[in-house]
Amino acid sequence: MLDMDLIFYLTLALFILLFGTLDNNIDYDFWARLIVGKNFFQTGTLFDFDFQSWGSTHKFIDHEWGSSLIFYLIQNHFGDIGIYFFKSIIIFLTIFTITKIIRLENKKASFHFLFFFFALQAITYNIFSTIRCQTFSFLFFAIYLYILKKASCEKNYKILWCIPILNIIWTNLHGGFVVGIIITLIYAIGEYLNKKEYKPYIITFALTLLTSLINPYGLEYISFIISALSLNRTYITEWQSLFFSKYYQHILFKYELFFIISIATFIIVFLKNVKQKNLIKHFREIDKTKYLIIIFALLISLKSIRFHVFFVYTVIAFCYNDFYNIFNKKLPINIDNAKEIILFILILISTTSHIIDYKFINIVKPSEYPIFCTEFIKINNLKGNVFTSFHTGSYVSYKLYPNNQIFMDGRYEEVYDIDLINQMAKVFLAKDYNNFFEKNHTDILIIDNSYPIYEKLKKDSNWFLAYEDKNFSVFLPIQKKNNIFILPEKDLNYYNKTKFETSINWL
Repeated sequence: MLDMDLIFYLTLALFILLFGTLDNNIDYDFWARLIVGKNFFQTGTLFDFDFQSWGSTHKFIDHEWGSSLIFYLIQNHFGDIGIYFFKSIIIFLTIFTITKIIRLENKKASFHFLFFFFALQAITYNIFSTIRCQTFSFLFFAIYLYILKKASCEKNYKILWCIPILNIIWTNLHGGFVVGIIITLIYAIGEYLNKKEYKPYIITFALTLLTSLINPYGLEYISFIISALSLNRTYITEWQSLFFSKYYQHILFKYELFFIISIATFIIVFLKNVKQKNLIKHFREIDKTKYLIIIFALLISLKSIRFHVFFVYTVIAFCYNDFYNIFNKKLPINIDNAKEIILFILILISTTSHIIDYKFINIVKPSEYPIFCTEFIKINNLKGNVFTSFHTGSYVSYKLYPNNQIFMDGRYEEVYDIDLINQMAKVFLAKDYNNFFEKNHTDILIIDNSYPIYEKLKKDSNWFLAYEDKNFSVFLPIQKKNNIFILPEKDLNYYNKTKFETSINWL
């Protein structure tokens, strides 16, 4: 007899491998993570200052330092293929943990892959891009939910001791550990409302708060996290609200559809239960903890695109059975199994045909990175302060330091003054940029051609267009206009082969 759980998990693994290879771009902040990791393994220390930037900075409190060490080790020893498979393993373990949560509520639950397929499709832009530090937060979020629910279902509260211990790891990997602390507190409140044992959750919450202090920065780290939560991120797309973001609406459509279907399902289930019982009786019987967690995940997903994953994972974990009670047609077991086997075969064929000639190479795309402009600056030995967008800053610094420093990069909350990113945004929008360059000595500009400042600079008497490609341009002070410049290599293979080469070294 076929093990349908095995079929499901194999299908899931193939699906993750397939979609994990469809996006071979490198995250903008990955370069900064490699720099931190390299520094630690070469010097045995963490920088408490920023050596890469000429912008206004403060003490460097790195809430992702642990992730940096892991990323550097994987890239340094296993290269691109190591990054791919590590990302796939983390995603698989996350979904595997979520299936275990489903089984806590319904031990006989059978896993239908189509549901997971559509749910994960809603957040492909968040989980299948090049590995990011928040990938660890998604995994720990699932693990916390499993431990909290298992303690409640089995009344085995000793397992809750795992959370304060795991929190030490999560705290040093990513600032998302705050979500874990909040859901622990929500569980305590929910169990109190459910009139169940809640004191172990209160104790766990208190201990988890205490273990958050076990980090290289101590209490200062917690103060930083609190201040980071209130930062103004108006110009950062992933921190914008789902229904108010002006960008990537075509990508967000699948999530919006999932969101609407989920809300509709909640309403249907609620009305159905109220019809069977009266409202007061239903309220007494429902699992308050479950709905408090769902409401929390829903609210943070409305606040930021970055938090969509938490909502989708919560819905899968706590509402999978509700969905199937409504939509499942209860097909005969043989037909139901055949459907899952067909899905497995189709995904197996798709994955195999896709990766059979796949090179497992992460690519620095010229549409995303100023690779030609950076090379132009490097081969012409142009030294000085470089002004480039915050999301490309880490790459430019990684490739050009020590000859050049950047104004700022994606570590906006970790090392830079709060208002710096808003100043940068105004420059790219061509709002009083001359005044900015006068106050902040700037030698070289790398400008995205899509921004308003590009056209303004072409007419500016203080700057001249020294080099441009399809997406980015280099502007230099007018005094260098008569210089003769070497043009950069145009072969993309060269840039992908040398992408991790850097002059940053402490040995």
